[in-house]
Amino acid sequence: MMTPVVADDPVALRIRTLRLSQGLSYKRLSEAAGGLATSFLFNIEHGRKVPGEDVAARIAVALGDGAYEQLYRAWARVKSRGRNGRADHEAMLGAWERLRAGFGVTDSGVGPVDHRSDGVDGVRDAGRLRVAVLATAADPGDGVRPGPELVVNTLSLDPSLYGHDAEQARERFSRLRRPFAFPLDAEQAARAPGLPAGYLAVVTREPVGETRRDGAYVVRVDGRLEVVPGAVFAGASPPDAVRASGLGDAASLRAALVGRIDLLLPDVRK
Repeated sequence: MMTPVVADDPVALRIRTLRLSQGLSYKRLSEAAGGLATSFLFNIEHGRKVPGEDVAARIAVALGDGAYEQLYRAWARVKSRGRNGRADHEAMLGAWERLRAGFGVTDSGVGPVDHRSDGVDGVRDAGRLRVAVLATAADPGDGVRPGPELVVNTLSLDPSLYGHDAEQARERFSRLRRPFAFPLDAEQAARAPGLPAGYLAVVTREPVGETRRDGAYVVRVDGRLEVVPGAVFAGASPPDAVRASGLGDAASLRAALVGRIDLLLPDVRK
């Protein structure tokens, strides 16, 4: 007989519900969350183990629930206090109710996961922009979101974390169109000014006609993303690897254009 999830634990229940709804095995969730033991995940779902705050946040992101990362962290703190005997019963119940309210959980179960997509931009939730992170520089296709087999993490870009620059960050994030991120290696980064290797390049899908000489762009070549400087669309010579694939002129490069690199962020895959 399967051990039921602890009924009054809103986060354990949410983790299990989201995992099953996405068809994720414990192994797949483990890999997406950075290599947790599958037995540990099982025990978390069933209320037997307590994750640290960072692990709880990694689980949230792996489930595409990064907009609620702070609630997952609060849950880990509450669970830890209860496990170590530093929280009395009434305090624990009060904290539980705040978590349930934050997730929209009622006595009938887990509330809906409100991931709204406008069909053009990335998924925006609670004022944040969630951006899929690719494992490699693989072509993500033209869909709103890359296929799950390509995605290893999700960035949750929150303008409110930028302090005095929050309004500027909010405006910039609002301009991103169907964004995704991929890792920049040294060879790719060297092709355009200002691109550091070892970072994630966040790509926005812009109209083909709007290219800038000082920008850095990505084109698709045989199922792979290749970085090119904006000058190639004005007649400059493309990188050798791109030219060798048959994309040697501005017209063919525009036909293969995926988007422009708009942001550079630390590599969260590590």
